[in-house]
Amino acid sequence: MARPVTYSDSYLARVCRYYGLTRQQLAALLGVTPGLVSQLESGTRALTREVSGRLAPFLAPLEAEETAVPPEAAEAPPPPSPFDTRPLERRRAACLHEAHNLRWQLRALPEQAAVAARWAAALPALLAALPPPPPPADEAPATPEAVRLRYVHAWLATVPLALPPDVLAGWHLRHQRALALEAEAAALGALLG
Repeated sequence: MARPVTYSDSYLARVCRYYGLTRQQLAALLGVTPGLVSQLESGTRALTREVSGRLAPFLAPLEAEETAVPPEAAEAPPPPSPFDTRPLERRRAACLHEAHNLRWQLRALPEQAAVAARWAAALPALLAALPPPPPPADEAPATPEAVRLRYVHAWLATVPLALPPDVLAGWHLRHQRALALEAEAAALGALLG
């Protein structure tokens, strides 16, 4: 299958892009060979009056559109009416469903972060109030209080005082994804509404 012309800014390439034509299709419409179209594009051959006349109906709408409104200022044209809204409704429902699932996954992390922050604030005072840990069991008698203190000190050493960076990064990624899905659902709702 022939490729569409996309590498040139010549008026022939613009016609091909505008109408979605390949070089072979344009050549057939103009009644010339694809090689001649290439030569016309590169400027090695000049247009004949006959080819120019065949090309004029293609150029007129293209030039009118190019001079009418700059592409960055033009809004996307509305789709032809009527159109089937079911695919958009399904996509909107899928966006809302996935955003809801992401929000559900995110719900526990702020509380976990708050708990870690509370531990970070309270731990120095807790450790200062506790008696120092007793020597290892082989150096001191294993009284119930010594066992409890060893356990408490060992346990406090493992308490997370902040959330790991990868957990926080995952939370932010899910949060941004949920926001994007909700924005897409809102845009689809506005289009459908």
